[in-house]
Amino acid sequence: MGYVLGAVIGVAAGVACVVALGGVAGIVAGLAAAALLYLGVGQLLKPERKLGGVIASMLPDGEAATRRIDEARDLMRAVSARRERISDAAVLREIDDLLRDIEALVACVEAQPSTYRRLAHFLSTYRDQCVRMLDGYLGVERLSTPELVAGAREDAIEGLCALSGAAQGELARATGAKATEVEASSEAIQRLIEMDGYAPDAPADAAAAPAAGDPARGKGRR
Repeated sequence: MGYVLGAVIGVAAGVACVVALGGVAGIVAGLAAAALLYLGVGQLLKPERKLGGVIASMLPDGEAATRRIDEARDLMRAVSARRERISDAAVLREIDDLLRDIEALVACVEAQPSTYRRLAHFLSTYRDQCVRMLDGYLGVERLSTPELVAGAREDAIEGLCALSGAAQGELARATGAKATEVEASSEAIQRLIEMDGYAPDAPADAAAAPAAGDPARGKGRR
């Protein structure tokens, strides 16, 4: 919607420049104004992406996480494009599993942007190898003898299984890191409660007031 409005404003400004200046100068100025307004208004009105329910630009890791998510989406599109040209059913199943595992890792980063390093590691380590392997398999499947295709098929399946395992491992590390953070936060809260003189498992009122029937309740009275 932002770019549509930018286009309308840009065209209007361009026409105004042509009318006001006339000639070649007016046309050049009009085209420049139209292009700049189209891009500027489009960017200004473009809705900001959110990660974990918060605008990405407001998060410490928001921009880095967004870049990695976009890179992962690019990889998934590249894998899907090659999938359309592969005929072997077993290889296709492994590709589908890999896409699901990458999607799960992306979803984790979208919900918890601080885990983006796990996705970044997966991409930097395996992205190029994944695409190169699929391209190689496609070449063998199209041009080679049945014997060579059978061998390449097994290699591709093994490679795809390994990639799925790597994606699952990065997801496990990401979720494990968040679990560790929760545990550390819980322990810190309990230490603070103990420093305030409360029992960690007891409500504040119960810890501060003696229980009913406690002899201490009457202590000091005459």
